[in-house]
Amino acid sequence: MRLSPTAGLYAVVIAVLAAELFLPAELLEYRRALALREPWRLFTGHFVHLSFLHAALNVVALLLLDRLFADRLKPRAFYGILGFGPILISLAFWLSLPELHWYRGLSGVLHAVYFAGCVVWVAASAGRARWLPIAALLGGTLKVLLEQPWDSSFPVHEVLRVAVVPQAHLIGAILGTATGLLLRQRRQKAQDQQPQRIP
Repeated sequence: MRLSPTAGLYAVVIAVLAAELFLPAELLEYRRALALREPWRLFTGHFVHLSFLHAALNVVALLLLDRLFADRLKPRAFYGILGFGPILISLAFWLSLPELHWYRGLSGVLHAVYFAGCVVWVAASAGRARWLPIAALLGGTLKVLLEQPWDSSFPVHEVLRVAVVPQAHLIGAILGTATGLLLRQRRQKAQDQQPQRIP
């Protein structure tokens, strides 16, 4: 029996909230020193959080992104990002952020979903209808660039009162943009291979 896309999304939401309530996050978070010895952390570190508020904010964002891109990102692409995005982002941490010793949170993956959805949205739009997805893509890009510390620091979030990693947002944005371009290319290739009707 195959889960519907909506049921799968709710399963992810419940898993994230349950992990925050019942699981020891320190055994699941991304840890640079343990990444090779305990490789599950490359994935699970993105589904545990710093607090229940942090987890709740991220799952609400995930639900909103699902609604925003329901007609633009197919379930296979959406869940592909949720499945492979955490691992790729963690590997990017390991390679490019040696000063990041540990990490928890879904925000990098959320940015990957957002940017992939925006790129596909732009590609599927035409004429005046294209201004909205372009504005969404440019707005997201501006947000990610402005929040970057551009050094090895990690700013403190005023609401959560913890250090955040905006570099994860940038990595997610790059990953999402690349994924969106790949999806666009595959969709265009599929359209080109369809037999044309003879009038």
